[in-house]
Amino acid sequence: MFEHTVPPEWFPRCAIFDCDGILLDSETVWNDVQRELFARWSVPFTEEVEHRLTGLAAADVAQELALLSYEAQNGQKPDTASAEYAEHHERVMKDLLTTEHEVISSGVDLIEGAQKFLGFLSEHMPVAVASNSTANILTLKMESYGYAPLVRTWVSSNDVPTGKPAPDMYLEAAHRLGFEGHEALAFEDSPAGAQAARDAGTKVMIYVPEGTDPAKAPAGFGRFDSFNDPQLWEAARTWIAKLEAAQQSEAAQN
Repeated sequence: MFEHTVPPEWFPRCAIFDCDGILLDSETVWNDVQRELFARWSVPFTEEVEHRLTGLAAADVAQELALLSYEAQNGQKPDTASAEYAEHHERVMKDLLTTEHEVISSGVDLIEGAQKFLGFLSEHMPVAVASNSTANILTLKMESYGYAPLVRTWVSSNDVPTGKPAPDMYLEAAHRLGFEGHEALAFEDSPAGAQAARDAGTKVMIYVPEGTDPAKAPAGFGRFDSFNDPQLWEAARTWIAKLEAAQQSEAAQN
């Protein structure tokens, strides 16, 4: 299933992919890890909390967990400006990052077809990855799972003032590739990521894996349930043909 509402005259000059849940099947694993982390810090990991944290940066997750766990342990909301809370927050953040590193290092699956599709696009246009992961974790993901040679750059939460759902990350990725946000094709799966991509002006395709309720999918310019979908590949080839025709025309004028 692939459908889109991209204007027929539009074509991308670059592509930007999210990482977790798009390139790596780490979103589900990470949700399980978050559940364990919250339990370790005596905080219920409710469905509402899970939904609110999906796609957010590690720093945002740590902030939420630190606030809730401090209140659970002390029976009152923290003074976030106090040295006591700063130490508590630091312990939570360290625990989260250590756990995430262990999960990624132990191995996660690739999203089926994602690497082949990204590789195909990279043969015709520059490609970047934009993820709310920290710089060290994102580099580990790119280098451990075969994506590093296929992309020009990757942008982490450490590289921009504000992570997703702010558009900074997508704008930075497009800028590094030499383009504006509206010239980029993006791939996302989470509400936070989709909002970031939309607000950056990209034409964002939403990955809605089989078994997911399409009605709960975030808004975008299209949606698909598999990177192996022939219609997705057909659309990609059409966009590439338009890009190459434009490049030939521009070269002739110069």
